[in-house]
Amino acid sequence: MIKKLLLFFLCVQSLISSETNLEKISVQLNWKYQFEYAGFIAAKEEGFYKEVGLDVEIKEFKDGIDIVKDLMSGQSTFSIYDFSLLNLEKGKDSLKLIANYFKRSALVLVTKQDIVTPFDLKGKRIMAEKNEMEVSTLNTLFKKFNIKNNEYNFIQHSYSAKEFIEGNIDAMSAYLSNELYYIRKSNIPYNIIDPQTYGIYGSGVNVFTTLETTKQRPDLVKKFVEATNRGWEYALKHKDEIVDVIYNKYSKRKEKAALSFEAKQIDKLIMPTIYKIGEVNKQLLKRNLNELISDGLIKNNDVNIDDIVFDFGQNKDSVLSLSSKQKEYIANKRVINMCIDPNWMPYEKIQNGKHIGMTSEFMSIISEKIGIPIKLIPTKTWKESMEFAKQRKCDIFSLALATPSRLKYMNFTTPYVSFPLVIATNTNELFISEPSKIIKKENVGIVEGYAINELLRSAYPENKIVDVENIEEGLKKVAKGELFGFVGALPTVAYNLQHRYIGELKISGKFDYNSDLSIGVRNDDSTLFEILQKAVASIDEKTKQEIINNYISIKVESGFDYELFYQMGLLLLIIGIFLFYRHLQVTKHNKVLKKQQKKLNKSNTELIETKKKLENSIKDFEVMINSVHEAIFIFEDDICIDSNEVAHKMFGYDSKKDIIGKHIRTFVPIETYKVIAKNRTSNYYKSYEAKGIKRDGTIIDVIAKGTNAIINSKSVRISVVVDISETKQKEQLLFQQSKMAAMGQMLENIAHQWRQPLSLISSLATGIELKRDLGISTLEDELKDLSRINETSQHLSETIEDFRNFFKTDKKKIDFSILKAVEKNISLIEGMLKTNSIELVFLNKEDITINSYENEFTQALINIFYNAKDALEKVEDEKYIFIDIKKSERNITVSIKDNAGGIDEKILKSIFEPYFTTKHKKQGTGIGLYMTQMIIEKHMEGSIEARTTYFNYNDKSYKGAEFIMRLPLQ
Repeated sequence: MIKKLLLFFLCVQSLISSETNLEKISVQLNWKYQFEYAGFIAAKEEGFYKEVGLDVEIKEFKDGIDIVKDLMSGQSTFSIYDFSLLNLEKGKDSLKLIANYFKRSALVLVTKQDIVTPFDLKGKRIMAEKNEMEVSTLNTLFKKFNIKNNEYNFIQHSYSAKEFIEGNIDAMSAYLSNELYYIRKSNIPYNIIDPQTYGIYGSGVNVFTTLETTKQRPDLVKKFVEATNRGWEYALKHKDEIVDVIYNKYSKRKEKAALSFEAKQIDKLIMPTIYKIGEVNKQLLKRNLNELISDGLIKNNDVNIDDIVFDFGQNKDSVLSLSSKQKEYIANKRVINMCIDPNWMPYEKIQNGKHIGMTSEFMSIISEKIGIPIKLIPTKTWKESMEFAKQRKCDIFSLALATPSRLKYMNFTTPYVSFPLVIATNTNELFISEPSKIIKKENVGIVEGYAINELLRSAYPENKIVDVENIEEGLKKVAKGELFGFVGALPTVAYNLQHRYIGELKISGKFDYNSDLSIGVRNDDSTLFEILQKAVASIDEKTKQEIINNYISIKVESGFDYELFYQMGLLLLIIGIFLFYRHLQVTKHNKVLKKQQKKLNKSNTELIETKKKLENSIKDFEVMINSVHEAIFIFEDDICIDSNEVAHKMFGYDSKKDIIGKHIRTFVPIETYKVIAKNRTSNYYKSYEAKGIKRDGTIIDVIAKGTNAIINSKSVRISVVVDISETKQKEQLLFQQSKMAAMGQMLENIAHQWRQPLSLISSLATGIELKRDLGISTLEDELKDLSRINETSQHLSETIEDFRNFFKTDKKKIDFSILKAVEKNISLIEGMLKTNSIELVFLNKEDITINSYENEFTQALINIFYNAKDALEKVEDEKYIFIDIKKSERNITVSIKDNAGGIDEKILKSIFEPYFTTKHKKQGTGIGLYMTQMIIEKHMEGSIEARTTYFNYNDKSYKGAEFIMRLPLQ
């Protein structure tokens, strides 16, 4: 006993010790608890931090907190915030970036609809967090557009979209994954000003610590980041679970639906299939840095990326950060087959079977980075190279431009080479200021199959473009005067002019288009695309420029070139004449502009009037939409963003405000939701029956129809719903009436079927008794008679079971034999057939099994048999009913015909209508054939037709009615 107590004490002591040995640290968030920080919360709740010996406090952001100041003062070990390099430059000597989770910043400005550009923000009321306006991409955006603090009204953020929705402010800072959910739900119009649109490539959920911490405790930094990465991996795989944890344990500030919306958006920000979770991609930072330098916001030597980013010892530029799946792919991929343009210098060329040109150097670098040899697949022309790509003979194109037609078989990496398009002409042509206009007037050559050929033909449908086989052929035709000009990328045109046409051809103009060239990757190999995307991104700008300069640099010979001097003098004279000519043109155009200004003012007035008419038209359209009988819903990502008045009334809500923002599962059961999800994915647009759920929980029958559409650049699903509950009830009533009529007929059958067996039982029983009274009965005779009585009783029992099955009300699909169902039907009406002297003949008896409603099929058959019986009552000679069961590739055909003279053509179209009958009211209800059609077509998804047919049987000719039922095999 003492040993057990001692052991228990030691266990408790061990647990307490393990808890107290954890190192206490903290991470300061830059916003409220939500899914944006799911990775940190998951790492804490799943014990990943404890596993590496850390007790982490996750501190929620509160108004007035200075995140950087708290980090520098030691109040937090780690801090999270969005940043731009422009702001980070100020703290480069004291802060270190140790992890990055959102590869693009989700921080944007949501504005009223009339605010389109950053310039429009001047003088407006902007609600934001003070920190965001000092150290984020928003601060960089304002500096880029030279918007000073005193040029707008700053309002401290309330952490809610309510002020914007109610119109109290003009703009607010928001996250694409957060406040946008509530703004969409409100259904108010809005615009988004995204810093990324203006070349400011910030990132989100960046983890910083002090330089001192990275120097003294690199082990702590590494443990924290690795555990957090595990947390993010878990959170992305278990979104619903982490949503519940955040809502139940951390904060109920956001509803669950909003957290789920945020979780879905965050996948797009982290991009886990392209980038390793948590990695700091220096190439993205360098690209951002180059943008800021080109805008003059940072001096070239102000920021060094290596000074900002903490090096874990494994982030060298020559090594790619690859996922386990990508590493496995590289291990198994022996070679990458590459196609190129065989004659496209200085970009590339096949010379003596070898790949030369600038792309050959890029491919060597990429091959070394990914560790896979790249093999050249020789071709003779660009057209042949394209055919090889379509046939999957090559895995990649070294250099290609993305076009709609090429996207059918290739994906394209980030461009790594970009040059403008130019036009080359004879030297006697003047400078062309707008080459795009020349395409419509003059014959211009472009290489067949080049992307610019497709793009320019699409941009200018009325063109005079001429296809040529290659650059050499195009320039040769220009030199001969067969073409006015040739269009191509600047390096290739300049290269050919320098080597073959000096003094004969020249570059006469530049297009507004740039040739942004990427690596083309076969689109059925997504892993190879991800690897090459990382490889391209890892090539620094300095390396790119060095390679390009090797092929398009200009050499200047020593000594004085008198010929060049005279050429330059002539050129200056031409330029002077050209400038004078342009001055005359500008003067002339200014007069034209004044006239155009007057016309423009008149057009503006007309535009205002048109706008008013358009607004009135929209109001009229809304009235029309609200006047229809159908409910109309518009869903975005399964969230209702708009509806008409019929929708909220049909589903029992007070107004459409009660509907907007709700998930589609609010209005339908789970089975119907699965059908809707499938239809949305396949863009199924035909009508189908479904179930709906009213606000009070009542289930209603509906007919629904939906279509996918693009509205205001948003992908939406427009659904139209009609309530058919009342129609369904009427249909059920008709079905019951038909069933009751059939029951009357079946009771008549029971009387016919039982009369003879009961008479036999009575005769045998009386005979046994009489023989005993006369003393002539033997045991053998009695046993024989009793056996016959038993057999007859069993027959009656089977008949009762057949009738009982017919009257069952359950409606379930089962597997059953069509032939056996018909034979069972015949046994039910056997008495009726004998009474009316009707002979039943099988023409074909194929035994086929289907999955459907057996009882309903039985009722349909009985209706047709009784219809034939009624018609045959007028026939005095032989009476026949013929049954034919056949199987085709997709259907089972059941044909039932009689020899009663057929159906009058005048009533043939009406026989399936409800309450239509040719009998006396006392003999028929007129719903038998109507229900037969409903059962076959609506319930069993088949078809039925009736016709008058002529046929021969036993060498006699007959005329009768034929009912043909076709049922699907699946």
